[in-house]
Amino acid sequence: MQKSRGAYAKGIAKRREIMEKALSAFSRSGYLATSMREIASASELTQAGLLHHFPNKETLLLAIIEEREAKQLVNGTLTTGLSWQDRVVRQLEINIENRTETLLFSVLAAEAEDQNHPAHHYMKERYRQARVSWETEFCKMRGSTSVSAEDSYKASLITAMWDGLQLQWLLDESFDMLAPFKHALKLLSA
Repeated sequence: MQKSRGAYAKGIAKRREIMEKALSAFSRSGYLATSMREIASASELTQAGLLHHFPNKETLLLAIIEEREAKQLVNGTLTTGLSWQDRVVRQLEINIENRTETLLFSVLAAEAEDQNHPAHHYMKERYRQARVSWETEFCKMRGSTSVSAEDSYKASLITAMWDGLQLQWLLDESFDMLAPFKHALKLLSA
């Protein structure tokens, strides 16, 4: 029994390593330009060995996305009790702490414009949910239960500012995206 548990733990560790190598490769070159051969090599596996853990590149990408979503949920529970503005600032700080993942999601957002991309539906839904969440917060701030056109505009603007500031930071790590984002929150919360 010990031997199988050891093999199981090794399999989990190898799977984790593969996901880290793929995350790095996808964020550096994009999903479309990264080959399974490249990921196998980085993971010190044959292609057959890689396919034992992940049957295809799409499955690997979706595993990375699912893991990030799980982290986001955990991080969300850690920010319970904070105002919504403080929660989103904390999320931006978490994105700063996880640069490679943040870079991957910026790359995926651009690549997933293609409806055939495996992350197309996910990214489209992710942006829709972000806007709905922002709309709800702006609506609550007005003391209303009905989302207005202005709430929708503000939601679109804050989503665009988030991505734009993050992109500037990804291109130049000396760029402080927190200060302008906090200022934008104040402007849009007025």
